[in-house]
Amino acid sequence: MTKPPPLIFENSHDGGSLPALQMLVTDIFTWEILYQISQFAIRVAFMKYPKIIVNPKKANSDAAKATLMELGPSYAVSFVHSLYVTARGVMHLYSLWAASNMDKIYIDGPEGDYREAHLEVARTNILFVAYLFYDMIHILHQYPKLGGGDTMAHHMLFAFCSVINGTYGIMPFQFGWLIVGEMSTIFLNWRWFLLKSGRNSGVLLENVNTMFAGSFFLTRIVMYSAGIVHLYIFSMSELKSLSSPEVSGVPLSALGITCGCMLLGWLLNLYWGSKILRKVARGRTNVPVKSTEPVAAKAGKKNRRSKRE
Repeated sequence: MTKPPPLIFENSHDGGSLPALQMLVTDIFTWEILYQISQFAIRVAFMKYPKIIVNPKKANSDAAKATLMELGPSYAVSFVHSLYVTARGVMHLYSLWAASNMDKIYIDGPEGDYREAHLEVARTNILFVAYLFYDMIHILHQYPKLGGGDTMAHHMLFAFCSVINGTYGIMPFQFGWLIVGEMSTIFLNWRWFLLKSGRNSGVLLENVNTMFAGSFFLTRIVMYSAGIVHLYIFSMSELKSLSSPEVSGVPLSALGITCGCMLLGWLLNLYWGSKILRKVARGRTNVPVKSTEPVAAKAGKKNRRSKRE
């Protein structure tokens, strides 16, 4: 029997579209509240411990304070986001590891064997979309200090893909290995705070750079490549079936955009990974200050903190 077209995020919650959208709005406000808390905490820290926050020997204290006060809250929220979704991504991979290829690629109805695991993935997906919306608001508000048109285009494209996946209930396992790529963003945000506070040399910065490079290759090269192979070689028949009205009914155009973004993200990760490898081989530690976003890749842009994938 042919299914009617689903409402937005209908397959992301047992209650359907409305509670899923309520969750999305709640998450957007939650990220904004976290931003306000971070802004307050940074202000208090500067009032009480200015010489601890900024290294006066290696940084212009006034300039460093202005930068950290203005942009620091966004980087702090990005740090929390990347840490949280990475942990949840690992959980999703573990919970769906033994699932069939079909259960890895399609969220079945309430009677499905992996319903709880699927809904947890959908929950993280909504959280991720909420973060993208929250971040776009701040990008526009502080334009272009937090990013330009390329960052906005990136966010809108991946928000579209996540909405499609959440609406039609597709790609739960793939979302897991995409979102764990945010692990490298943790260390890029950490690095940003070190540099802006005047700690632009020393063992700590070298260790953070090493952890960034290691996490990038582990998640965005090794795991991402394995995921692409599994999807396009070992799950091709299941992938083709997704557009069938008897399965998800996702339009071929929307499915094509989602698959195309995953392939593009993989190619970009390979390109950026080769650049990092060349820098490491030359003994250079100046990695980009920001990364690409998640699910698919967010590295190597100017003036913008690391994201999503």
